[in-house]
Amino acid sequence: MARTIYCLDTSVLIKAFVAEEGSAESTALLRSIISGGHRLVMPAFARVEAGSVLWKKTRAGLLSESEAGAIWERFLSLAVEYVEDREIQEKAWEITARHNLTVMYDAVFLAVCETFAQGTRNVVEFWTADRELVSSLGPEPPGYVHLLYR
Repeated sequence: MARTIYCLDTSVLIKAFVAEEGSAESTALLRSIISGGHRLVMPAFARVEAGSVLWKKTRAGLLSESEAGAIWERFLSLAVEYVEDREIQEKAWEITARHNLTVMYDAVFLAVCETFAQGTRNVVEFWTADRELVSSLGPEPPGYVHLLYR
């Protein structure tokens, strides 16, 4: 039986915890994933990136250190499967070249999706708030790529 596997980039995930543009959409998406018992996968570096975003918001005065710490704890409690292996890195390299991306970083999220879909009947969905990334994938981005809001 096919199941849906979700990969959210860090911008989407942070919006579920910090009030900003797209927070309502991100929160609804995350609740749907959790309540539906769906699998959530992300590259291993997403944890560090989320922490960095929280610290940047703290230094900018948008969050207190205690607020950021509480969000960090909630973030760490999510049932996320963090993945990192050579196959994903190789696929990210190929995706970067295929779409002529300026950085390989974004391609790692896409590689996670493609890796989890490969050879299975799983449906994968990648959600991002990064319009520039979606635009850089061309006029017809991969069908698994979804923009959080318009």
